[in-house]
Amino acid sequence: HQLDHIPFVVLIVLILFFFSSLKYSSSKYSKSIRPLVSLIVFIAIFTQYTRPVNIAAIMHWLYAFMLLAFPTKRNPRIRTARFMLAAFLKTFRPLLLVISEIYFRCVDILFWAINVFTKRNAVRKPTDSLLLISATQAADMIRTRELTSEELVEAYINRIEQVNGIINAVVEKNYENARYLAKEVDAIFDNLQTGSERYNELIASKPLLGVPFTIKDCIEVDGLRCTIGITSRKDLVAEKDAAVVQRMRNAGAIPLAVTNVPEVCMWWESVNAIHGRSSNPYDTRRITGGSSGGEAALISAAGSVIGLGSDIGGSIRMPSYFNGVFGLKPTSGIVPLTGHLPPTEGFRTEMLRIGPICRYAEDLIIMLKVMATEESVGLLQLEKAVNLRKMRLFYMEGLKTPYAQSISSECYDALKRAVRYFETKYDLCAIRLDLPFAHYAVEFFLTSIEVPGAPSFAHHMTDLKSELNCLGELVKWCFRRSRHTFPAIMTGILDRQSPFNDEQKKVLMSLRDRLNRELRELLQDDAILIFPSFPTTAPYHHQPLLTPLNFAYTALWNTLAMPVVQCPMGLNKRGIPLGVQVVGAPATDRLLIAVAQDLEDGFGGWRPAMDS
Repeated sequence: HQLDHIPFVVLIVLILFFFSSLKYSSSKYSKSIRPLVSLIVFIAIFTQYTRPVNIAAIMHWLYAFMLLAFPTKRNPRIRTARFMLAAFLKTFRPLLLVISEIYFRCVDILFWAINVFTKRNAVRKPTDSLLLISATQAADMIRTRELTSEELVEAYINRIEQVNGIINAVVEKNYENARYLAKEVDAIFDNLQTGSERYNELIASKPLLGVPFTIKDCIEVDGLRCTIGITSRKDLVAEKDAAVVQRMRNAGAIPLAVTNVPEVCMWWESVNAIHGRSSNPYDTRRITGGSSGGEAALISAAGSVIGLGSDIGGSIRMPSYFNGVFGLKPTSGIVPLTGHLPPTEGFRTEMLRIGPICRYAEDLIIMLKVMATEESVGLLQLEKAVNLRKMRLFYMEGLKTPYAQSISSECYDALKRAVRYFETKYDLCAIRLDLPFAHYAVEFFLTSIEVPGAPSFAHHMTDLKSELNCLGELVKWCFRRSRHTFPAIMTGILDRQSPFNDEQKKVLMSLRDRLNRELRELLQDDAILIFPSFPTTAPYHHQPLLTPLNFAYTALWNTLAMPVVQCPMGLNKRGIPLGVQVVGAPATDRLLIAVAQDLEDGFGGWRPAMDS
């Protein structure tokens, strides 16, 4: 509460954080340095705070932080320290909510001030009409010879060359191979008679024949580089297709390009040391999101019509929201994960999904049919009609957690507009929910993402070749000598420093599973929950560094393994996309897609960026 001492206290916390890395060093060195650090910190505190009550209070919490900073399995006091910290957070949670809200407002003002004098740039609306039709329409036109596959592929190649210098979304091009495959498709139709048995078999087995698609740079495509944003993989070429890419090829789709991701696909701004930073097509000062940020940005800029993304904490839905397009996180087990990098294990397999990103909602259904296994298509009953008049409607107005922002007024308005739309159109009565356990989304995610025995994040940063010394990389990064990004380095440092002990993890997992059961029983197969996509519109570049846990709005649904579709809801007054998430019970993907199509009819769906 003494504002003049805040910089000093921050310095002390940074010192403790620095020495927490000593757990990677020898235990002998760690033990010898601890008394020295304790003495330095005590003297510094004593010289700054003269009143005994202040010293006592500060040393009490400093004791807890010291134990947390130097975790050793043989030290039973670590359990005491964790419970002290947990009790503190629980007791002062209402106060922390107020403080965090002030902090987030200050961050918003800071980045607005930084960018207010920076020129805004946006991708211009496409003039080629071929870029403004859905993949479903394009496939129909190719089959009826109103359009050739070669014309469509060439139109998207030209568009990529126009926009990629602005948004930096494409990192690997497959132009020549795509042209060759497009010519083959056209030759097939030239030699087929419309309505023949062979023709009917072809269009039934290959619903996307001749349509180009793009792929996130963590899903393997035979013959193309798959880097995952890791510098040690910059020249590695995939030797085979991921299962989902093979399914797209079998359906006749043509791989056109690979798109940008953050390092190891574990950050929500798409930037890495190989390909640089991707920018939002509506405002290049803003982020595209992550980790499917390059994919969503390219599709929004009309550089691709459909694409493949993946989602372990919101990596499809956040970029789709920031870029004003549709993105689906399907039901668990529907789409095979083989060929996705890095590979997952444990509960992460339940959290991770590969799903479609597209500009037009009607493409969600055809893509899901292609991407899903044959058994899953039958389970989802994707051909069955949906009657939205019999749907039950719920909504929730956001999260109350000190770790993430509360939703802005314009995001709240978008949520209410979606709710009122269904209430009015189908004479439904929406029920507002406040699920108490949902507000622990951050805690659920941090607990669920941990997999004992799995390779550390620092290990993944070297493509599993060795354990990266992230502390050393942080020093190198300060002098611009590191081959890694700051978010990845910090994630590597914090990865093994769990904020919860085993007892707390068990409690959190129990609460998570209880919330999961309650939601499944509530939603069943005929209800949806409308939820904010994010607390704000697309942030400015670098802003996620100061609001790292805002992804809780999407990550919650990964921890609960629920299918979710992100739907655009138009643009705000500044021309930046708005949207909502629509959540359903497992295996209700058909209902979610029907809702997405209805919202597209009501609010216009994807809208091109304004001219700069």
